[in-house]
Amino acid sequence: MIIGSVSEIQNIEKRIAITPEIVKKYISLGLEVFLIENYGFHLGINDQQYKDMGAKISKDETEILNSSDILVQLGMLSDDKISKIKENQTLIGVLNPYDNKEKLENLAKKKINLFSLELLPRITRAQSMDILSSQANLAGYKAVI
Repeated sequence: MIIGSVSEIQNIEKRIAITPEIVKKYISLGLEVFLIENYGFHLGINDQQYKDMGAKISKDETEILNSSDILVQLGMLSDDKISKIKENQTLIGVLNPYDNKEKLENLAKKKINLFSLELLPRITRAQSMDILSSQANLAGYKAVI
């Protein structure tokens, strides 16, 4: 199974969904990781760090979007990227379902599996996946600094 991620719209989202440490975890689970060239460059993470952990790097965004079973993104993909997703792929991320209702409905019609992380229940069992609490903690630390 291949997990892929392409660049976010960087004037909106500076964070990335996959770090080299996460690549190592995915690889240890028997998954492949496929990332776009210079994926974390704006955060000081070079492609070699990803390669050292076992990720495959490509210059071709379309190749990543077509070959990945699971796409992990922080923000909603742009319309041109959405058009390249195929049936039975899974899109996981902060999909902002209230603002992107129409896009998500169109993806569902294409039989794309969608997981919007901000809608995960905030319960103990799901705490490790609770993106809202983790980001709130980071914002609190940043405010103190």
